[in-house]
Amino acid sequence: MSNFLDLQDGWYNGLIQGLGQSQDSFQIIQPAPPIASGTAANPTFWAYYNNIPPKTLTAQFVASGGNQFYNNYRGLLSALVPSRNIDVKADIGAENFAAWQAYVQTQPAPSMNQIPTMFRNWAMFNAPSVANIGSSDYAAILLDPIATAQNELTLVYTTPQGLPINFDWQLNYADLVNQLASAPSRSFSFDSNTMNTNVSSSWAGSSKSGFFGLWGGSSSTSTLSEQFASSRIQVDASFEHILVLSNTPGAWYYSSAMGLAFANQTGNPWSGQSSINWNNTFGKDGNMQYFAANVIVASGMSITITSNAKYSSLDQQTITSSGSSGFWPFYSGDSGSTSTNRVTFNEEGNMTITTSSIPGVPVVLGVNVLSAGEFVGHSSSLGISLFESARAFAADSLATV
Repeated sequence: MSNFLDLQDGWYNGLIQGLGQSQDSFQIIQPAPPIASGTAANPTFWAYYNNIPPKTLTAQFVASGGNQFYNNYRGLLSALVPSRNIDVKADIGAENFAAWQAYVQTQPAPSMNQIPTMFRNWAMFNAPSVANIGSSDYAAILLDPIATAQNELTLVYTTPQGLPINFDWQLNYADLVNQLASAPSRSFSFDSNTMNTNVSSSWAGSSKSGFFGLWGGSSSTSTLSEQFASSRIQVDASFEHILVLSNTPGAWYYSSAMGLAFANQTGNPWSGQSSINWNNTFGKDGNMQYFAANVIVASGMSITITSNAKYSSLDQQTITSSGSSGFWPFYSGDSGSTSTNRVTFNEEGNMTITTSSIPGVPVVLGVNVLSAGEFVGHSSSLGISLFESARAFAADSLATV
């Protein structure tokens, strides 16, 4: 008899085969609610890339909790020292610097390559006496990746309160929806009687992290969850569209700086005065060990789950009343407008769950994870395969597990 850990490991293997993914990088995301359009669509979408993935095959995703890429990256930059000490504020004066900073933040976000010329043009009208030294300082900063990254983040992309102005990724929600609309369909089936529960060779070793039980938020060791997991479970899944979408951080991120920090475990560019170091950033207990290189997104999904367990009338009532939280395996909540969950029982008490989402609305099913070394390009084979996976993914739109 299987327990819920066996079921989840078996489902992981079935899902990666059904979706054409790899155990070298794939991570299941729970829960998987649809991302509706609106003012929160971009931040919600970007949160999947901003989240630092834990080392587990199934992750309970909380957009506002845990390690975050942007915050940890800011901490990293604070612990790095440029090779040259260039103090633009001191060279042009605090008053000029404040006026210049206010001006930059009214402009469309420039790159650091544009800053020397942009400063000279601004200063010629507003502070001619510092036009040359200021533009020369910024030109010198461009020769140092640490200085460039720090100025990119603190001058152009943050408010005086330290909040991000242009906290973004290259592709936004509209790009996601447009690409998803032309992505291939996918269908597959799963049977717990024939599932493979061996995940020892996966990137995370095993599914050790906490995961939900029968419905969203329930314990995987509860009586009803264990009863479900020990029964024969069959899943028929189809998706109108499945997309593997790579994305890169916006201009607030400077890859050369992080690559330089990763390549040097001690000494330059790390500051000996900071409590942030290579080990607590990239090491085995670090806060930037892994990154979400891309997301696996579906739309128009139709999932049917059957269990041959026999549920009492009381258990049937409990299960039915919990549908708003979503059911295994995707836990898409019953919003009524973008996704629905329905539970029925036959005369023998056997259960059938149907989960569906409307066409065109994205649902994130998982992410592909890169290690820090792969993310910054120090071990590129897996990174290349992930960024090429969308191309290969379209070659086969039907799989049976």
